[in-house]
Amino acid sequence: MFLLALLICYLSLLHFALAGRIPIRYKITGKKTECIYDQFQAREIVTYSVFVIEALHNGKQKASVAFEGPVAGNKGLLTPWQRNQQEDEESQKQNNEDGSLPAGQLGRMTTGREIRTGLISHWPLIKGPNKPQEVFERNFKVDWTYAGESEDLARARGSLLEKAHEEMRTYNLEHKDKGEDAPPLPLHTVVQIRVEPFEETHEITAWGWYRLCVSSDDFHPLIVEMDMRTAERMRGVNPGTGHVYTYEQREYLDEQTSMFGEGGKAVSDAEDGHNAAEDGDFNESKIKLKYMHELTSEIMKTQHDRMNRIRAHSNDAQRGAAEMKWSSKLETFMYVVITGVQVYTMHKWLLGNLLGK
Repeated sequence: MFLLALLICYLSLLHFALAGRIPIRYKITGKKTECIYDQFQAREIVTYSVFVIEALHNGKQKASVAFEGPVAGNKGLLTPWQRNQQEDEESQKQNNEDGSLPAGQLGRMTTGREIRTGLISHWPLIKGPNKPQEVFERNFKVDWTYAGESEDLARARGSLLEKAHEEMRTYNLEHKDKGEDAPPLPLHTVVQIRVEPFEETHEITAWGWYRLCVSSDDFHPLIVEMDMRTAERMRGVNPGTGHVYTYEQREYLDEQTSMFGEGGKAVSDAEDGHNAAEDGDFNESKIKLKYMHELTSEIMKTQHDRMNRIRAHSNDAQRGAAEMKWSSKLETFMYVVITGVQVYTMHKWLLGNLLGK
């Protein structure tokens, strides 16, 4: 009976965890960019995650990623001359015709206005080759097109990496003597081996507003999941991955703590001051319940990964079918053209022979 009660309690907690958070998915249309913003303090550990769930219209699962900041909120990174110039520009924009500030305007700025102001007047001054060391400006590409475990996919990833290395070698040979006049470096491409989110973890050195942006490389829309997590909010870093705990991992750990305590020991009613049997009477039930919780969580994770792989393979199959269809149409068109030329040539040749006789 006690085991049944614990099982019902566990299933209710599991249902709450499943419904507790639904990841936000962004639809990024062709050649457009979608960004999310968050404010971080110095010395915070931040992990950002990007995952292209699906590429619509038979496109490829690849995207350009940018992690930048602080894009707003930290004027301490500006030089004194830049700071004075920025304050003068803001003062001129806020002044009324008579030179006085609008009522309630001084000292008040909404979050959206602070970010917009920073993107216009703050970020352009500190980004670039001569940016301060505290500034992040990470720009690269991530490609999930050939993510998977098969040998064909592994060979395709190898050729893709070789192509990227060849592009970098060509750039170095052509522009090594141009110095500052050289065009910007081609973006580094990260080729994903597994069908899973791309994650990076950094320690923030300058407080302020940071942004994570994802854009499509071509005209095919993308369905993307992206987020930024801090170790303070998620209460720790996963020692197995080196990244901040995901929301699912945090929920799992909170469930373990609520049911089994900090040390993995089940919490009994006796700890709440109620009459209850000793823990030793229910050791077997506690062990089974803990095993059930771990097994269920592992099954959920496996199913989630499996669905991602199925979706990726489905996209590959649709893209391959579309390419085969286009190739078949092109071959048919060329066959018709060549056949027409041959018929015209034979007709002209036979007509010429008949007239000659």
